[in-house]
Amino acid sequence: MITTKTKRFKDPIYGYIEIEDDLIAKVIDTAAFQRLRDIVQTSYAPLYSSAVHNRFVHSLGVYYLGRMVAEAFLKSYQVVSNEKIPDIEDYLRIFELACLLHDVGHAPFSHTGEQFYLQDKDHGSLHTLILALISDDVLQEEIKKESYKAAAHELMSVIVSLKTFADLIPENKRSFFARCITGYKYVIDVDENKGYLNCLIELLNSKIIDVDKMDYLIRDSYMTGYDTVAIDYSRLLTNICIKGRARDCRICYNKSALSVIENVVYAHDAERKWIQNHPTVLYEAYVIENMIRDVMQEILQCKQLTYEYLTEEGKETKGFGTVRWLGDSDIIYLSKNLPDYGAAKEYYWRHRRKHPLWKTEAEFQAIFEENDEELDIIEEEFEALQTSLRTLCLPIILNQTALEAMEEDIKRIKDEIKDPEEAQKMMETKEYHLKWIRLLQRYAQNQEIDFDFLFLSADQFNSGFRKPEFNNIEVVFPELRDPCKFSAVSNVLKAGESKRKKFFFLFYNRKENQQEIRITELITDMISLANEKMNREKMQAKRESLNSRLQ
Repeated sequence: MITTKTKRFKDPIYGYIEIEDDLIAKVIDTAAFQRLRDIVQTSYAPLYSSAVHNRFVHSLGVYYLGRMVAEAFLKSYQVVSNEKIPDIEDYLRIFELACLLHDVGHAPFSHTGEQFYLQDKDHGSLHTLILALISDDVLQEEIKKESYKAAAHELMSVIVSLKTFADLIPENKRSFFARCITGYKYVIDVDENKGYLNCLIELLNSKIIDVDKMDYLIRDSYMTGYDTVAIDYSRLLTNICIKGRARDCRICYNKSALSVIENVVYAHDAERKWIQNHPTVLYEAYVIENMIRDVMQEILQCKQLTYEYLTEEGKETKGFGTVRWLGDSDIIYLSKNLPDYGAAKEYYWRHRRKHPLWKTEAEFQAIFEENDEELDIIEEEFEALQTSLRTLCLPIILNQTALEAMEEDIKRIKDEIKDPEEAQKMMETKEYHLKWIRLLQRYAQNQEIDFDFLFLSADQFNSGFRKPEFNNIEVVFPELRDPCKFSAVSNVLKAGESKRKKFFFLFYNRKENQQEIRITELITDMISLANEKMNREKMQAKRESLNSRLQ
């Protein structure tokens, strides 16, 4: 009897992860995969000092869960399907390989850095590279039809995989491999086989439950020490089953998994609201973004991180030789060696960092609870200030430099804009910007702090319990002929939609031994200034209405 040789990796979550020697030699021991040891999983370390795990261990974990779910899928498929999918074992092997390689294209510092794969938030160039590698006209049509926009790191992971590990992925399975990582399901001419394959795609990349989310929820909780709820991954994944055939083939869960499904959403909600939206984590991402941007502008001299930086070939830099297998440590090293290494200095010297005027999204909501209309204007104005500062090639810091730049911009408008009506409109906007900057200047003087404020916005939290995909999860009860929707069997979990799409933090420089500063004066002045604009717009509307009637 021939046995496959394996190697065991000790994992704090799953115990031992066994992987075949052949896969270790051809994938895990390659430079492309080992690069993931230098890609941090999260930006949570400033909040939880033990959260220093990397994409390497996460990828092994997703592979482990992928093997488990592939076995459950095969058992269920054999029960419901009278006809065997050609090459089903090969498809399952490709699915497992996609689980292992799903993050191989991650940018330095993971999600913080992946924005630099895109220019102007356009996915087109990455899609073009993928389509050239798989030659799938159907997928090309589906990308246009469905407006598919996978995360940038998912698209880059497909590119790295198909270029580096092409020998492991048969040409006729490459489209399926790419779909597993990106979550792009078959939607055109879905025959019975592709219906089953869509189920596999969903098990790696879905909006609610998949092996990727499962591993990072469990691993992030363990590594941070942030206790939420236990997720019995084995109970959940072994209770996956397939119902329906052909086009309506879908993933369901046996009733034994009900409690775990709820816990998955609880855990995801907790991480999203209390960790990802924490001002310390948002600030860390801001500092790292500045480091990456400085390195790209000054050393890499590029506007976009491309595939070549992740390879052995690499790309030449200004005075630093070739950059290859780009990782977190490269960004830190190159940033520290810039003439003006301000971002790197802030990354290391924590006392240089600014502190938030309010600490949580909940506190933000409490502060502005009764001032919805005014808050709309406040948020619009800060967003407009951000845009103006970027146009002036300035950081999103409201300080003396920003104030003087705005004053100069008003003078420029007076001198250069010949159309009086256009000039007046632009000047009114800029002068209103000035009022906000001066408001913060006055507040800083009164509180005896630096006139130096950073504005960072974040998406408002919405619970996973309100997602249609969650409520439509199907649960199988043996005594019933058809599965039931989750919303029909669990009526205790209801979540309303947040009133707003965004919220924001203001950060200031806290001096040594400084007491907590008062924000009442600031909030009152902000609401008053917002009211000023509201009243002006109401008066303008009345004048326009009157003029219309008189004409």
